Amino acid sequence: MKHSQDNSANEMIRTILIALILTVNPVKAADIIGPVSHVRDGDTLVIKNQPIRLCGIDAPERGLAAGDAAAEFLKRTTRNRTIRCTPVGEGTICDGRSKHFQGDRLVAQCFHGFRDLAASLVQSGHACDWTHFSRGHYKIVGGCSR
Repeated sequence: MKHSQDNSANEMIRTILIALILTVNPVKAADIIGPVSHVRDGDTLVIKNQPIRLCGIDAPERGLAAGDAAAEFLKRTTRNRTIRCTPVGEGTICDGRSKHFQGDRLVAQCFHGFRDLAASLVQSGHACDWTHFSRGHYKIVGGCSR
């Protein structure tokens, strides 16, 4: 009898925790979720063959020492992790300020768990807050701004 009660209590706790996680960090139908197959540069990654431009920041271009370092940081940050990207217009900090696409790249806010990838790039000094698009969202985490 006690074992059955323990299982019921554990199942109820598990259900509540899942509901809380989905409430705090909801997955939307438009989200792109998966491993990163390629990092193009410090603010562009590829998931499921879709190039994604991180919204609200600007990283130096590849070919410059700082740009190569930013791309390497993004590779290390996303390696062997599931990343969730929410496209602009679906509840990002760039909604209403950024186009949905920049060239072939979908513009999105991306996360590993609760960790915002763009914030990590700014905090590490590899990218700048692009206040026109972020409304200064990343300015609070330090680093430069544009």
